[in-house]
Amino acid sequence: AMEELRLGPNGGMMYCMEFLEKNFDWLEEKLKALGDDYILFDFPGQVELFTHHNSVKVIIEKLQKLDYRLVTVHLVDAHYCTDPTKYISVLLLSLKTMLQIELPHINVLSKVDLMESYGKLAFNLEFYTEVQDLSYLLQHLDEDPFASRFKELNKALCDLVEDFSLVGFHTLCIEDKKSVLKLTQVIDRANGYAFGGLTHGNESIMMTAISGEPGFHDIMDVQER
Repeated sequence: AMEELRLGPNGGMMYCMEFLEKNFDWLEEKLKALGDDYILFDFPGQVELFTHHNSVKVIIEKLQKLDYRLVTVHLVDAHYCTDPTKYISVLLLSLKTMLQIELPHINVLSKVDLMESYGKLAFNLEFYTEVQDLSYLLQHLDEDPFASRFKELNKALCDLVEDFSLVGFHTLCIEDKKSVLKLTQVIDRANGYAFGGLTHGNESIMMTAISGEPGFHDIMDVQER
């Protein structure tokens, strides 16, 4: 697409998504051939596709009409937590994506095992996963010679995130089997896969309910490791 239409990387990606939207029947036929498989759609990481461009949103809406039970899993590199300005940017990006896509949404801090190789965290990991009182983060921003020039803007952005009160994060270390399993359980709950069908004798709902909710309660264990 880039070569034939002389587009840059961003323009090429957006054109391809628009092309897929217009030719959705091709995707529908490919999916029908898979039957009732558990399907992962690995989207490109270009933020415009999920913040304000509509093709991805339209494609997702068409998939829902085909009775696919979808959940968005948004991966963010955990090392952004080591820089307050980048962390706020990640919060805004996550929030805008949640509002734009309108699906059950799971934000994930990936590569947590590499986080502190980029610098020390100002707070415990729980502060970043649960997006706690961001006023503490503003204090660190005020110490930055560049960021301190935008005190009012920084405060307004933090207030915006807190007012919506939607953003939170799970953690992922791909080398840790336990970490991957916990995140898989969270995803399967969000899209309903863990609950199975409502057929007679189906015990999966009860078994899932009594297995305990994976998620934020294990953050201290991740912090220790």
